[in-house]
Formats: sequence, structure tokens, C-alpha cells
Amino acid sequence: MASLALQGWPFPDNQDIELFWFGSPYMDYRENWRIRVAFRTPTGEIKVISFPWGTIPTLRLGQIYSNGISDPIKALSGDVLKVTINNLNQGVITNGFRLPKRLIDFGKNPELGLQRIIQFQSEGLTICIPLIEFVRALFINSKYLAYYLLQPHGLELLVEKSDLRGKTLHFDLTSRVPAKHATDTNARHLSWIYTDSRVRSMWDSVYNSMFSQAIKDSPVNPSTRLKKGLPLNIELPDLGPLELHVRGERFMDHVLVKEIIGVSGFNHPASEILFWHPSKKHRESAYGDRQVRIVSKPTSENYILNDESENSKEDVNQDILEAPLTVMQFNNYPVVNTRSENVQHSNKGKDVIVISGRGGKNLGTLKEVSTQDSMVGGDTPPIDFQSLETIPSTQAFGLEDFFSMIQLLKQEFAVGIRMSVLRVPTGKRFSICPNGSRRTCAIVQVTNTVVTKYIVEVARPDNWSISTLILEPTQQATMKSIERDIKFLLEGLVEKNGHWDQSVLNLRSQVKIDKVKHYQSDSARDWAYRIANKLIH
Repeated sequence: MASLALQGWPFPDNQDIELFWFGSPYMDYRENWRIRVAFRTPTGEIKVISFPWGTIPTLRLGQIYSNGISDPIKALSGDVLKVTINNLNQGVITNGFRLPKRLIDFGKNPELGLQRIIQFQSEGLTICIPLIEFVRALFINSKYLAYYLLQPHGLELLVEKSDLRGKTLHFDLTSRVPAKHATDTNARHLSWIYTDSRVRSMWDSVYNSMFSQAIKDSPVNPSTRLKKGLPLNIELPDLGPLELHVRGERFMDHVLVKEIIGVSGFNHPASEILFWHPSKKHRESAYGDRQVRIVSKPTSENYILNDESENSKEDVNQDILEAPLTVMQFNNYPVVNTRSENVQHSNKGKDVIVISGRGGKNLGTLKEVSTQDSMVGGDTPPIDFQSLETIPSTQAFGLEDFFSMIQLLKQEFAVGIRMSVLRVPTGKRFSICPNGSRRTCAIVQVTNTVVTKYIVEVARPDNWSISTLILEPTQQATMKSIERDIKFLLEGLVEKNGHWDQSVLNLRSQVKIDKVKHYQSDSARDWAYRIANKLIH
């Protein structure tokens, strides 16, 4: 297992530092999710630092770090126990301050002590599971699942199709799931979350309870509450019995679970899973030379955490930092069969050595990874707006398919892309999405050697019928006038209750405006080519 080096390590060199406890997830000023983590020095001093929320799959209570690196071979604190839970709905949710101080002492730190604990009774013992560890073990085996857990309707963004026919599940994933995670094990895990209504309700309750609490505490602007941080909560369903293998510490009749190593007793709704992912291709032989790249590669890969990236790149072929595995054992073990609809041609001729690709000067150095939330295109540069207020793309609920199309546009055509996301003006019901969030709008600046045009796409999580606009400013148009035209268009859109105001379109003298309709039958590639046709001509 590869190790992860945490950058900006604030402790002295070569000192063993213990990961003591977790604080609340919160949003930073860029609207990125982060997690506060408490570390304890050999003298007992507690220091809280923060990391991107996507780091949580690699973190375990009781881990020992030196120089920011955890040794995966070094023994962790606690003993391994087997615990039987009759039913999850028998769990009592409380907070860390209720634990015996001889078991763990938070002092008077509310950030740590108010984190929620689930208590179960098992064979005369009170089993205390930190809620963050419970959520991690059941749901979060990767960075991408961590972030989609804290998004409204996040699960739907990962699943293209789920159709249970008898005991056979047809299960298709979207390209948001990285190819390296498109495995039988992950297909079994993700389809279990998606298709078992009790497990699905647990997943949904994590975000819903957090957002509901934020609205309750700050009705006018719930994001201010999310930026302060909120302890995770969960609704426990009627599900059991379960058997857990855990690592924990005991004081009298209380056991504090520091890590859930394995869980058994779940039932999967399907006996067979027909699984598909865009990366799945069947090979066909073709005539031609085979290109062989010779690269010296170390036997194990270590990584260094890049904590400065605003967004990592969302890419079906992105690198994946493997997290320590929590074993999930089903009573019924569904067979996974992969469907391969696309073709990959494999040349069968003589070998030709090439030197392109990774390697060279970067060999022997730590590979840099980001556990920030991913977006299509990574850190796509924003448009240099002066008067329009932009927001982070992480708030762009309902624009995910549009981002995928823009990524294809970048790949297929020689164009420069800048993109910013705005909120649609308030004032009408159309300004609010069905889930209660503000409706957003993407503005994309597309530049080639001849002309610069702008794409205006309004978020449609509810499949609202509204065309994409293509704006072609005249050569006399200034950036200020372009911003003014976009502002008038969006204000007219709201006044017309979600329809473009034709009178506003006609009045724009310094910009030519084309409309592009949405078609449900369009693939992302079809959509990209139709947009490109309007951009080029």
C-alpha cells in the first residue's frame, strides 16, 4: 500500500504524532469541503489542522505519523475485536463528551467533543463508534465518493442506469467514476448503496441532515453555517444483524472503536450484476506495429498531498490514491459480469520502442496528488469578469452534463476555453432549483484564431426546457458591454419565468445571438459537435 505525505506538517522532524480525533467537515472560502483533524504529540498536546475532505478515506484514528508520513506497517493502537449488532436502528446517537474521560479526553474543546458517536449494546459492552468512522467504512472508499456524499443527489451523478430485472441488475456508471475504480468490487459496493432503499436512505441522510441543520441555524444564508462546520449526522435504518471486526480500546464496559476493519451480514438486492463503465472496451486485433514504452518504475509508489489545488481534474483516466480497504462481506455474493460496448484496437505487429509519456525527470520523486473535489477540466481558468459576481463550480448543481460536453469540446477542437459560473438573479420561482438551491448559469468563453464567442448555459436539474445561447460580440464590443449584455439576458430570463426574453435578445445591437436546443437523445459528443458547428460558422 502506498503512503501519503501530508504537506505543511507543523510538528518537529522525526517526532511520532498520533491522529487523535476528527472535527467537523466545513466549506472553505473557495466553497471546497475540508475536514478538521486533531493530532496528539508525545507530550499530550492537541493540535487541530485541516485537510481536503477527500483525504478522509486514508485517515484512521490512532495512526502514527512522522514528518507527515504514516507508516502502513507500524502497529496502530487498540485491540482487534469482533462485535455483533442486532439492528442498526438500535444505535443511540450521542456526542464525544459522553464518553468516559479515561477512554478519551477532549478537554473542553467543543470542536472535538461535540462530534457524534453511535452507541450499540453488544454482549454486555457499550460499543462506541465515531459517526465519521461509521460513514467512512460503509460509504467512502475513495476521494470521489467522499465528495459526492456531500452533494445533493450526488449518487445520481455517478450512476447512468440501474435496472433490476428479477435478480439481475443492469448497472451503468458515468465517466465521473474513474476507470481505476470501475472494478467488480466497487460495482458491487456502489450498486448495493444505490439499490438497497435502507442503505440509500442512510447515504442521503448524511447530506440532508447537514443541509437541514444549516438552514435551521441560518435560514437566510445556510452557506455561512456550512463554512463554520457541522458535525455529521445519520439516520439509522432497520437493518441487521451485522458482525463487525473493529480495532478499538476498552475501559470497563465501554469500547471506543478507532477503525472498522470489516463488516458482514448485508444482503445485496441482486444475484448477478451486468456492469458497464465508459472505460470498458473489448479488444480487437489490428495490423500494425505495437508501441512499447520502457519506463523504470519503483516497486511501490508514494504520494505527496497537494493542498493548494482548488480543484483536481475530473477525468475517467485520472490517477487514484488507493485507501486502506474496509472489507464488505455480503450474505449473498452477487456475480459481476462486465459489458464491453466500445472497441479498443490492439496492434499485433512488431514492437517499436517509444519514449513519450510519463517518466524521465520525475522518476524517483514523490508523485503529487490532490484530494480536493474534482471538476471537469481541473482548474479551468475563469473569465476575467469585472462586474459579474462568480461562484465556484462546486455550486453548479445541474450543470454536470454541460461540463462533460465542454471537456469533449476542448479535446476535439483547437479552441481556448475559459469558464465561470454565475447565480441566476432572484425574484421568481425559476431562480430556485427543486432541491432548494439557487439556480446557476455557466458562461464559457471560446476562442480560436478567428473569433471569440460565448456560450450561456442555464442549469437544468429539473430538465427545464430552455435553449443554450451562443453569443458572438462585434469587434467593437468591450468586455464591459459583454458583461452588461449577459446581465440583461439573465434578468430577462427570470422576468419571463425561465424563458429567454425575445425583446431583450432583439435589443442587443453589439452581439449576434444564436440558440441551440437540447435533445434528450443527444450524447455528450453529439451535443459538443452541434455546439462546435455554431461556434465555427
